[in-house]
Amino acid sequence: MIDQSFDFGEIVSVNFGVSLRSNGNMHFVPTDAATKDALKQILRQTRGIFVGLPDEWEPYDISEDYGARRRVYAPRDNEFMREIATVFDAGALDDLANISDHAYDVEFYFAEFRDGLNRKAVGIRKATQLKGTLNARNRLVRLVDDTLVLIQEDVLNLDTEFDLIVTDPHVFILNPRQTEHLAKIVQQVASTAAEKVKVIHDSIPFLDLSRIAEKIGNHPRMARHAASIALNPNLANFQRPAIESLAAKHGIKFKELGDGRLQCRVSDEARLLELLDARRYHLDLQGDGGAPYRATARQRVSA
Repeated sequence: MIDQSFDFGEIVSVNFGVSLRSNGNMHFVPTDAATKDALKQILRQTRGIFVGLPDEWEPYDISEDYGARRRVYAPRDNEFMREIATVFDAGALDDLANISDHAYDVEFYFAEFRDGLNRKAVGIRKATQLKGTLNARNRLVRLVDDTLVLIQEDVLNLDTEFDLIVTDPHVFILNPRQTEHLAKIVQQVASTAAEKVKVIHDSIPFLDLSRIAEKIGNHPRMARHAASIALNPNLANFQRPAIESLAAKHGIKFKELGDGRLQCRVSDEARLLELLDARRYHLDLQGDGGAPYRATARQRVSA
């Protein structure tokens, strides 16, 4: 999948850039041929990690608790990838010639690559390690003709992989936590949480979520579940008996309002959203009634 929109074997141009935390501005930074070659290697290394993972590609899930690395992607036009798409679409940028004066202000760095068909890929990395060696000036040495020579210049440290790679159709996510920071997903989820709950409320006619909508912006985990549920194209097909049955097994209690909708207890609101987000299930393999389970991490599998 990742090889369909960019040729990692034929990279014909490289531009290196940074984004400054203080003002959000992006700049290109002049680089020599050796640095460009190193950036190509980092891109190929990142692609190689994706290729070496055993699972199939899976869509990014806003409510997933990602642990071990997986092949995760999102459409570039995904609502939660807008900040990332901005980097890809940046176009021509002014050069930042005095990078040493701004090194501590770098939020992330990125490299823009073009292949033989002029297709673009952008690798992005949170700048945690980039600045890690600045305080080590006059304490770093290099080996020259079997002699240790002190490095007196400022030194920046490139990582061995990008957190994500962006192509025209997709964002390929290697490190979800860093990607979410760069994409400002926490802020986006909080600002749209009430809207997402309304989508769920309007799509499932037998549930009342109006009380949840009033306060969900202050509950980040619930807001993520709501964002995930709202993306489900099958919400209108949810069945009342099935939800009532599963809810009872998880101790979720409802009362029926005057309009016929079901409203859960305040203490059950988080659990109800987990249930609607397919993160609660009941398993009975021994025929003894089984037990309820909660899954913060999941992968959908094919038969």
